[in-house]
Amino acid sequence: MVFSMHSSVQCTVVGDGFVGKSCLVQKLTGRKFHQEYIATLKDDYFTKLSMNGDTYEINITDLAGEHEDLFSLDVPDIYIVCFSLVDKDSLDSVEEFWVPKIQSLDQSVPIVLVGTQMDMRKSLDAKHISTEEGTKLAKRLGADYYVECSAKENSGIQETFQKAILAKIRNEKRKLDLIRRMLNR
Repeated sequence: MVFSMHSSVQCTVVGDGFVGKSCLVQKLTGRKFHQEYIATLKDDYFTKLSMNGDTYEINITDLAGEHEDLFSLDVPDIYIVCFSLVDKDSLDSVEEFWVPKIQSLDQSVPIVLVGTQMDMRKSLDAKHISTEEGTKLAKRLGADYYVECSAKENSGIQETFQKAILAKIRNEKRKLDLIRRMLNR
């Protein structure tokens, strides 16, 4: 049984431009995959996702890769931080810009780190980021989960947002446990 506080999840999806953030969100919400790049400034989406017999309302804010002013937005329940598995610069940007920016806003908000464009990694190019590299970065950054996906192949999309839901639930449980410990003193 899920408490009502879990039934709605506010996600903000961030990362550099051209890494596939919008395609990820659009595939989850039932839209068509677009080969060509379509610029995003700030788009809001709503969908429902069933998991373990429960249905969750997911409100998603998809921000442009160049949108550096996270301070003007409400802090969400979860950040989904994306990088391209075939773009080392986007991975570096996660560690050097996106996660520090998020943590400066609120260190308690969970992060799901997502490697996108998995379908493009299939060729044997040494510049591609391995699953092991992504997993190590997620651990180093304190991300709650690490997921790899491909919007083009519709792979890992559901898992990405299921992990976001689980991260929110786990974060709420931590907060509730902390309150209980404080009240039992």
